[in-house]
Amino acid sequence: MTYTVRLSQSVRDIVEHVESDIIFGRLRPNQELIEDALMARFDAKRHVVRSAIQELVARQIADKSRSKSARVKDFTLLEVQEIYHMRALLQRNAVHIMPFPAAIEDMNAIKETHVKHAAAASVGADKILIHKLNDEFHERLFALCRNTQLCKAIAFYTELSNPIRSYGIVDQGWLQQSIKEHADMIKAIEKQDRATLEQLVVDHMQPTRQRWEALHAGIPL
Repeated sequence: MTYTVRLSQSVRDIVEHVESDIIFGRLRPNQELIEDALMARFDAKRHVVRSAIQELVARQIADKSRSKSARVKDFTLLEVQEIYHMRALLQRNAVHIMPFPAAIEDMNAIKETHVKHAAAASVGADKILIHKLNDEFHERLFALCRNTQLCKAIAFYTELSNPIRSYGIVDQGWLQQSIKEHADMIKAIEKQDRATLEQLVVDHMQPTRQRWEALHAGIPL
């Protein structure tokens, strides 16, 4: 996602690492982001760490109350429902306005990313790489709608849901299901089957949400 605020490389590095920690469950909702610990970890000055925390708060990945340390954002059940309602609306709309047939060069790029993602998952590659390729696949797919502002909104709500997506995103079963569903999306585009594609892009994001809801309801998995 493209942000209007320009970040220094050192601030960007901290933000990306903390985001990855959240996505892969190394940092959990409500866990404190301690300035001194981040300074030591990244060998960074306090103002750099504070700028990184401010960016995390701006992205709604972290919360910070006055005079208290920042914490990884947690959500209420209602907030999760609202976030996923927005994601479903936006993603369905992107599919609804996609011009079919899709351009050959765009489909080739989507297929290439799909192959890279599947290959990285099959060999147990770096989880950060798998996650980036997964997001790249979806960015390329929704870019087919040719609406830049809609794509930015989709990217915003996808990133906003990262603390929720952290529940199960590296689960091997979910990963294999994700790869299959990506392949199904490609087939739907090639068949110009808009209804199937609309349902796929909504159903695809439910497993990690359902896992989050089950864990917060105290249901053993």
